Parts: sequence; structure tokens; C-alpha cells
Amino acid sequence: MATIDPHSGPAPSSVVPPKSRGSQMSMGMLAMVFFLGSEAMLFASFFAAYFFVRFGVPGTTVWPPLDPEGVQYELPKIITGINTLILVASSFTLHWGEHMFRHYGDRVALRRGMIVTIFLGATFLAVQLNEYVHLGFTPQSDAFGSTFYTLTGFHGLHVLVGLTILSIMLRRVVTAKDFSPNWSTPLGAGSLYWHFVDVVWVILYLLVYIL
Repeated sequence: MATIDPHSGPAPSSVVPPKSRGSQMSMGMLAMVFFLGSEAMLFASFFAAYFFVRFGVPGTTVWPPLDPEGVQYELPKIITGINTLILVASSFTLHWGEHMFRHYGDRVALRRGMIVTIFLGATFLAVQLNEYVHLGFTPQSDAFGSTFYTLTGFHGLHVLVGLTILSIMLRRVVTAKDFSPNWSTPLGAGSLYWHFVDVVWVILYLLVYIL
């Protein structure tokens, strides 16, 4: 009769299986992913409204359309393109700082990357506000003005929220010496939000300013 060696190790049923890839995501990060999913659907509805105005309104033969005086609206494609590069660069500086911190524990690099990112984001907002001053039309001008300002303004609000989040994270990094290479969920969630805002703007720039 076969016997079981008590020293041969635990029974197969008691062996704890390795964690799956999905279980490695924290609840905070998962919450941010779901939140950004809802934000993506909200932006999608704004883009749908924009395309309805562009292709669904009868009599729209040129785009941007003509103002009440018969002059075509002009969007600053070059300046906004440079501003787009500034915002995209901010994602790279933030990613660089996070990479140096998580892989090498370099808190100084993280701080520098976040400072540069906040500066670039603030520069983007300043250029965007300057563009509003010189556009020559307002949200009350017509349907084009309404959809244009809704899209760009709502995105600008998201940039402002992102700058606020990054500023809070920077304060925690500098004053509280918070986060570690093994735990930085709030920082990662804030960074994910910032990258989302950047991607949305690139899509917005291509669809509204270029196409």
C-alpha cells in the first residue's frame, strides 16, 4: 500500500498559484482606467458633435466655414502645431522622470522631470489662451465657434486639472519624500491621466486644425 511522505512538501491543492497579470494592478490605478474610459466617451461625443456641424449642416462648402461677413475663419495651424509638440514633449519628460525613479530610485530625476512637465503644460495653456484672444470669433459666433471652443476649452480644463494633480504629486515628492520604486500608485495614476490628455489633444489637433 502506497504511503505519502510527510516531508515531500504540501499537497498540490495547497500550493498558492502565481498572481495573474490583472491582479497586479492596484485599485487606485484601476479606478483611474475606468475614469479615463468615461472621459474618452465624453470626448467622443464632442467629436461627434463637431463632425455633425462639419458634414451635417447644409450649405457648408468650405471648412473652416465663412463668418457672417463672408470671410473664412482662419485657425493658427503652425503655432498650434508647435504648441502640440510642447504638450507631447511634456509626456516624454514625465515618463523619463518616472523611469529613472522606478528603475534606479533617482528621486532627483523624478523631481526634475515633473517640474519640466508642469512648466511645459503651463506654457501650452498660456499659448492656448493667447490663441483665443486672436482668433476673431467666439462661442456665440455660430455652430462652428461653439463646437470649437467646447472641444478646445474642455480639453484645456483637463490640462489644468492635470497640472493640479502633478503639482500635488510634486509636493509629495519634494516635501514628504513620498513614493518608492515599489509603490507609486498615485503618481502612476496622475501620469496616466496626463498622457491621456496629451493623446486627446493630438487627435483634436489633427481632426480640427489639419483635416
